[in-house]
Amino acid sequence: MRCSSFQLPLQRPPCRAQSGLTLIELMVAVSLLVILATLAVPSFQRQIAAANVTNASNELLAAASRARTEAIRIGQRVTVCKSSDGNQCDTTSSGWQVGWITFVDPVRSATGSASVDTGETITYKVSALTGVSILGNGDMSNYFSYAADGQAKTMNGAFLTGTIRICSPSSALDDDHRARDLCISKSGRAVLTTPTGIAASCPAPSSSGC
Repeated sequence: MRCSSFQLPLQRPPCRAQSGLTLIELMVAVSLLVILATLAVPSFQRQIAAANVTNASNELLAAASRARTEAIRIGQRVTVCKSSDGNQCDTTSSGWQVGWITFVDPVRSATGSASVDTGETITYKVSALTGVSILGNGDMSNYFSYAADGQAKTMNGAFLTGTIRICSPSSALDDDHRARDLCISKSGRAVLTTPTGIAASCPAPSSSGC
């Protein structure tokens, strides 16, 4: 309808011009959204990768603390081992990211490997974790265990020391911030440290102790 420049009595008010985005304004708005998305996505990916490492590290540290406290409290050995099925220790999987179990372990395996024997009670389970690689050195590639006095011991009764590395292969993290090391000393004390210069391939920690 054509707008009139004058109005007679009882006529409808004159038409008003419609306003909206021009094509150029729309293109500018879309360009800004693309720029913001480009800036936000790497930051978001970095936050997710860092959170995966932090959460896995805290879970493993809690497992060590819980197992040591329980061993002292009940006066029996308590073992934590990687487990993909939540029922038995796993020595074939490549890393702890498959999950792990904690169990009261009064009967030590004659083979030197951790195992849940008949009558032994599983007290805690952690399911498989995503976005991280978790590799240990020495005996700690498969398990760590606490004697009744709270000291870390191998299945053969020797002192156990070693490191488990929790690492993200994500390119969103740089090599100085992609990993945490859970170090367990023979006294049983477990601490988290931040290693630097860790490549995205997430290699296992060296075989040296804490």
